Amino acid sequence: MATQRPVAAIDIAAVSARLLENREVTPRARVLARALTDLLPGTAINVYLLGERDGEAVWVPQTSAGEVTVADAAVLADQGVLGSLAANPVAIVLSGRALVREQYAHLHVRRTLNSLAYLPLKSHDALLGAVEILSFDDDLSEHLLALLEPLADVGGVALANAVDYEQERNNALASITRVTQLYDLEKVFGSILELDQLLPIIGSKFLEILECRAINVWLVEGDESLSLMHQAGLDSTVKQGEARRPGQGIAADVSDNGEAVLIASEDDERLAQRNADSEDGRVLSLMAVPLMDGGALVGVIEAVNRADGAPFSEDDLFALTTIAETAVNALHNASLLMAERKVEILEALVKTSYEITSTLDLDRVLQAIVNGPASVIAYERAGIALDERGGIHLKAVSGTTQLNSDDPQYRGLRDILRWGAVLKEPLLVTQHDDEIDSDREETRAKFRAYFAEGGMRACHLVPLADEEGRVGILAFESSDPDFLGQAHLEMIQVLASQATVALRNASLY
Repeated sequence: MATQRPVAAIDIAAVSARLLENREVTPRARVLARALTDLLPGTAINVYLLGERDGEAVWVPQTSAGEVTVADAAVLADQGVLGSLAANPVAIVLSGRALVREQYAHLHVRRTLNSLAYLPLKSHDALLGAVEILSFDDDLSEHLLALLEPLADVGGVALANAVDYEQERNNALASITRVTQLYDLEKVFGSILELDQLLPIIGSKFLEILECRAINVWLVEGDESLSLMHQAGLDSTVKQGEARRPGQGIAADVSDNGEAVLIASEDDERLAQRNADSEDGRVLSLMAVPLMDGGALVGVIEAVNRADGAPFSEDDLFALTTIAETAVNALHNASLLMAERKVEILEALVKTSYEITSTLDLDRVLQAIVNGPASVIAYERAGIALDERGGIHLKAVSGTTQLNSDDPQYRGLRDILRWGAVLKEPLLVTQHDDEIDSDREETRAKFRAYFAEGGMRACHLVPLADEEGRVGILAFESSDPDFLGQAHLEMIQVLASQATVALRNASLY
């Protein structure tokens, strides 16, 4: 049987010097483990720290020395002899018949184990971790462990300082990362002024930074209701386009009182109401913060379900509140651009309206209708057909002063205008990739062929009619399926009403 080196020869100063050469947990744990294996030939060493995984206390292995490995990345704190140490942090020795395999089931060992011992690692009398000593040759004794306790005390203090150092470093890195993310957000948001482009960017960036399952961006409407303008990720409890008023959900309540909300429990009554009609994708945890622009509420942002399944924390709420301020600035700039464009649209509408109502010359009226809106609407072609002698006849096309309506290049436009002459309401048909946006199969088939022939990807048909009956039909086309915004559609609707009156007057004249 091998003889162990006298433990009295421990050079605490030398071990301490080696510990101080490293600042991180794992290297210091490795120094401690090697010092013990040098003192105790024929042994293997594991060094653990107490930690937490998925809400449970666990022993987390930091390093191993000798012929042993730990089976799992973490061992439950109450398991085996380690559990006894957690309950009563004093040195433990098991040897001979008192040692059974179940007591070290968390270990992979290929040699016969003679003794098993544990030394607690403490910091300010609090249990920090443990040293696990496996002896394959000699018996370990309580007297031997008592001689090793000074080394364990030094190791405990060294590891506690290393833990503090790593936490401080990680916090600093997290702060730097957060500042970098905020800088990135400001750059990205600052470069986008189009609201329909900005909202998806806000959703995707927030989703990435907060590491959650879904982001909902609600904006306040003119009637003070709240509309879900964009949804990033998966949240089946609400759908994009929904409108809510105070008392109709979490976001609506936040918009009413202006106070941020953190819900960390699925059992919360507010989440129970929200999940009531959802079979899949239940909301387990949620944060919502108001978007305030100079004291005025412009919207609410919701973050739904952390990606790791844990509930949101106060730190998560602080992060959402911080980055929401960046989104507010971007939304403010986008709203200014929208307001400026509305002014431009209004000016163009006034100018076009004057042109079509200041004359009874039918040709001048037709030219004003198809060409006037081009200053604010990016259409590539506009055409108008009138109801004459019981049929629909093409009368004007933008960019053309002398129109030959029988020209083959206008055949598709003539067919579409005749097809749409029976419409009672405006119809916007668009194509994104291969998808035609329409509810009716007949309409999809009609425009699939029409778009393929002419290269267009959007067509807006507007019937022109008054109380006396149908006057005609107006069309705007573009190769950009998103060329029309809400303000453009409103302008066209007003223009159509004025054009109907002007065309009726001119035809009578």
